[in-house]
Amino acid sequence: MRIILIGIIIFVIIYIFLFWRRVKKETGPEKISRCIEILGLKPGASQDEVNQAYRDLVNVWHPDRFVSNPRLQKKAEEKIKEINAAYKYIKSFYS
Repeated sequence: MRIILIGIIIFVIIYIFLFWRRVKKETGPEKISRCIEILGLKPGASQDEVNQAYRDLVNVWHPDRFVSNPRLQKKAEEKIKEINAAYKYIKSFYS
């Protein structure tokens, strides 16, 4: 019983460590660079440029445009989630 408890504790510690590393990796300059790339912007873009790029991408990738093709609609849903997350992250710096 003691060995099982020790194994569970070690597993939880490793899981927390790996989760913390992943969360830490997703923040910082790498994440902002990735978000800028997703929106098709250059570093130092103004708030208006961010808003315009977001609107343009939403018009292109909106899932409602692909109602007749479920495969493309699924791809558009994934892409719009990525675009929304990037926009939200970048907007947090302007707030």
